[in-house]
Amino acid sequence: MHARTATRIGRQQQRGQSLISMMVGLLISLITIAAMMTLYKTMVEVSSNASRSALRDGQVSAALLSAQMDLQSAGFGVPAADSLNSKLHVRDAGKELVWRYKAELTASGYVCSGLRLVDGEGLYRFTPKACGDAQAATWKSNERHLLAGSAAFFTPMQKDGSAFASGEQEVGAMSLAPGYVFSLKGERQCLPYMQQDFSTTPAAAVGQQLALERSDASSHLFLACLPNLAVTI
Repeated sequence: MHARTATRIGRQQQRGQSLISMMVGLLISLITIAAMMTLYKTMVEVSSNASRSALRDGQVSAALLSAQMDLQSAGFGVPAADSLNSKLHVRDAGKELVWRYKAELTASGYVCSGLRLVDGEGLYRFTPKACGDAQAATWKSNERHLLAGSAAFFTPMQKDGSAFASGEQEVGAMSLAPGYVFSLKGERQCLPYMQQDFSTTPAAAVGQQLALERSDASSHLFLACLPNLAVTI
């Protein structure tokens, strides 16, 4: 009799999970999985934006450095009496820049080269060719090569595809976003590749300063000093 009672009590104590407890456990698991998936998606989006931004910054930095190095030849070997526009010419609403120079100081003829910025497409460098005036020099579509491609125009987006608010946008990004133009800033005391303005310091030679800046002059990507063009129109 005692053994039967103990067995009956033991069976009553060995109860399994109820349906409610299983549903609560399932709900907690689903919430945890959803949170992990949201975190993973956010991390992937942030990583994607960061990697594409890094690619853009590297491509733009390399392109601008190459462009500034090429620009140092502007006006080399050209008589100082020639007008500035015949040696360095900005056209097509600031999207194209052409300069004239001598490949060697003893050369008899002149060479023209240039840069063209196409919004959303890239920054191009024109193949150097013989010319007599920067204003008259022209190139065919196959006479240029790409310095920075479409990746240079990348702008990070939110996961819903919308742009970030002004206070959340990148700081110091190297982007060729639409709106940049070439602009002559006039003669100033400056040094090649230097951003400083030496207008109040007699330590630097006078040179023509050129900028790749926003059309409203609110910001710039570079300021290049061209010492071979220290002349007045």
